[in-house]
Amino acid sequence: MNIEQYFKIDGTYELKDGLYNVTGDVDLIKKVEKLPVKFGSVTGGFYCHSNYLTSLEGAPKQVGGHFNCSYNNLTSLEGAPKQVGGNFWCNINNLTSLKGCPISVGKKFYCDDHLKSNTEYRKYLIMKKLRQ
Repeated sequence: MNIEQYFKIDGTYELKDGLYNVTGDVDLIKKVEKLPVKFGSVTGGFYCHSNYLTSLEGAPKQVGGHFNCSYNNLTSLEGAPKQVGGNFWCNINNLTSLKGCPISVGKKFYCDDHLKSNTEYRKYLIMKKLRQ
């Protein structure tokens, strides 16, 4: 499988232990229901928005820039990065919970209004306040 059939990569990448590590940005360019490869870390942004994703399985564990998975068919954030250096967008999906959301977001966390009273979102806000 050629990773560049599915992703536009602005930078370099290496495959190590079954995970793609990218120095730069990653943009999903094919309409898919699940990510066709697994990522380890991405130093730039990771963009998989406006797609058909039903799962974030295979998403990077760490993203140095922004992470955008909005406008998909996600019902869960399981598999989302644990750390995002920039903004995190998960709005306009079918989420009923934020379980699996990042524990650290460097800038803003965007989710649908009905999820802002969610336990996971409150935990995220508390953790963010403690880190300041």
